[in-house]
Amino acid sequence: MKLRGSDVAIIGVLSAVIIVAGYIKLPYSIIGTTYQFSMGSVAIHVVAFILGPILGGITTLVGSFAGQFLTGQGGSFPMFVPATAGAIVTGLLAWGRLREGLAFFAIVICAWYMFPVGRAVWYYPYVHLIVVVLLVIVSPYMKRWLDGDGKEHFAAVAICCISGLLCDQLVGSIIAIPIFDLSAGMYKSVLFIYPIERIVLGLASAVIMVPVLRTVRKSSFFVLDKKHDK
Repeated sequence: MKLRGSDVAIIGVLSAVIIVAGYIKLPYSIIGTTYQFSMGSVAIHVVAFILGPILGGITTLVGSFAGQFLTGQGGSFPMFVPATAGAIVTGLLAWGRLREGLAFFAIVICAWYMFPVGRAVWYYPYVHLIVVVLLVIVSPYMKRWLDGDGKEHFAAVAICCISGLLCDQLVGSIIAIPIFDLSAGMYKSVLFIYPIERIVLGLASAVIMVPVLRTVRKSSFFVLDKKHDK
C-alpha cells in the first residue's frame, strides 16, 4: 500500500490523539479492587473504526509506540503490539471484512495454546470464544447494523470494539508469558476480571464512536472511501 501525503498527515494527527488520550486515566472498581484504564485504549479503537484496518493499524502502531514512552510506561513490555493487533481486528470488522477479522482473531486464540501455561489454563479465552461465536451468528446482519442507526447500530459498533479489545488483551497475555515467566495461577486470578474490563472499555468506545461516526459520515472525509484501504 502506497501512503499519500494526506495519509501521512492523518496518521500523524490521530497518532497524537492516541498519545494525548493515553495521559487520561480513569479509575474503576471491580470486586472491591480499584483499577485504572487509559482513554488511549478507547481512542485506538475509535481511530481503527474511522481509518480501517490498514491505516488504523499503522496509526495505532505509531501512536501507541510513542505513547508508551511519552506517558512513562517504559519499554519492558511492548504494549504497542497487542494494541495494534486489536486495532486491526476492530478495523476489519468495522469495514465489513468479517472473515478476515474472524480469521485473525482465531489465530490469536490458537496461539494461546502454544504455551504450557495456555494449555494448563485452557479455558482462559472463554470470552474470546463466545465473542467469535457471536460474530458468526450476527454476521448476516452486521453490515446493515453498521450502516443503520439506533440500538442495532450501537450494538454492532460495540461488538466490533469489544472484539478488538479482547484481541488486544489476549495478545498481551500471550506476550507476557515468556517476558515475565508468568504462571497459570496469575491468569486464573484475573479470569473473571478481564472480561468486565474489556466490555466496559468496548462500551465506552461505542458511546464515543457512535456520534463521531455520525459526524464523519456527513463529511467528505477521504478515509471513508473504503476502496482506499484495500
